[in-house]
Amino acid sequence: MSKPLPKNSFLQGIWEPISLECDINDPIVIGKIPEELNGTFFRNGPNPQYVYSDKYHMFEGDGMIHAITFKNGHVHYKNRWIRTERFLAERKARKSLFGGMRDNGACDESVANCSRNTANTNVIWHHNKLLALNEGSQPVEITKDTLTGCNFYTFNEVFNRSMMAHPKIDPVTGELIFYSYFGPDFSYFIVNKNGKITHQEKIIMPFKCMMHDFAITEHFNIFPLFPLTWDFQRMMRGEPMFKWEPNLNTRFAIIPRYGKESDVILFEDQAALGFHVVNAHEEKDKIILEMVVIDDIASDTIAFADDDVTYVNYFTRWIFDLKKRTITKERLDDINVEFPRIDERFTGRNNRHAFMNGTISKSVPNLFDSIIHYDVTTNKKQVHYFGEGSYPLEPIFVPRLVNAEEGDGFLLSYVYREAFNRSDLVILDAKQIDAEPLAIVQLPHRIPFGFHGCWVNKE
Repeated sequence: MSKPLPKNSFLQGIWEPISLECDINDPIVIGKIPEELNGTFFRNGPNPQYVYSDKYHMFEGDGMIHAITFKNGHVHYKNRWIRTERFLAERKARKSLFGGMRDNGACDESVANCSRNTANTNVIWHHNKLLALNEGSQPVEITKDTLTGCNFYTFNEVFNRSMMAHPKIDPVTGELIFYSYFGPDFSYFIVNKNGKITHQEKIIMPFKCMMHDFAITEHFNIFPLFPLTWDFQRMMRGEPMFKWEPNLNTRFAIIPRYGKESDVILFEDQAALGFHVVNAHEEKDKIILEMVVIDDIASDTIAFADDDVTYVNYFTRWIFDLKKRTITKERLDDINVEFPRIDERFTGRNNRHAFMNGTISKSVPNLFDSIIHYDVTTNKKQVHYFGEGSYPLEPIFVPRLVNAEEGDGFLLSYVYREAFNRSDLVILDAKQIDAEPLAIVQLPHRIPFGFHGCWVNKE
């Protein structure tokens, strides 16, 4: 018999885990599914099977994939826990066996040698492989149609370390670019469109920090280093694993796509914290990087230590002059935003459109109530406000056609309806997001607050 969930804001409301796995054929649809929409939207996020204590943090829940498939106007929904070694050990024991970063990582002695991988952060599609990611662990391969299987993915048995959660796919070359930073060193990798590692480079960074995301351009990689440091030994001493150290400032390591450590150019700026990149591109001797960034963190605040701390993320642009070695920073809006996505056919190129969650109402500081479309060429924006008690998750952009112009397509987002304790999948016209939804797929249960996902076309 399971115990009631402990009192913890990461286990209540939109964050409360669900205990069911199910398939739903043809759920209720309000409106009409666009005929061009044929494929599957995969979304990953934490959904703990068992909770170890009231110190639980949402970063630590078992990964669960929600897959919603569109085919000729019909809809099919499926969700499954990712069967990691950790998940299976707890299912066999029928109790929690693993602690987390807020109780020094304590675990049951029976799982002392068991992988802690939750595979809960992202899911990507490359060389016909569906990979679930958690930046502290190796990627795991999931069977696309059934969401079964969970084997460490090694890129033809040559990769056996952690993989960050936000790899980039070059839309022209098809290359997958990523790095590994939880471990003895920082190394980045390039995988060709067929799944073969073609380049690897170890880089000594100025300090160890949480490097959740990065950017690529046609010829460069941009690695942001924000002063949120991590230290396993610190955690074992009973101190926080992550620590905010603003005296280190923010650094950016820029390196040519196939460069060596000796090619790295380092830039330095005031301390800030950013988790998610919008995009980056080149303009002659300059690189333009856009991210969502927190500027106003108190020096005595340790990120992740409390679940009631409120931060504001700002849409921000940095310009790096590679010739003059100068850096400039510009805030593009004052609205709290997060989970940015673009038309990924323009990853690393000069894009015009960006989509992200936003907070319009001041009554929901730690949630998002809107999706915002920024036109960075005209500096204009459109807002789709979902109304009081409705909270969207990360929006995914799907092109209307393979050769459609940038931004011509659809936005897909799960939206939690607080009054009914369940979620909808909302489809918006990406060119007119302030209009009524094209379609709403009603689900009978809640999709807990999660992180990231991807779209896979039918073919």
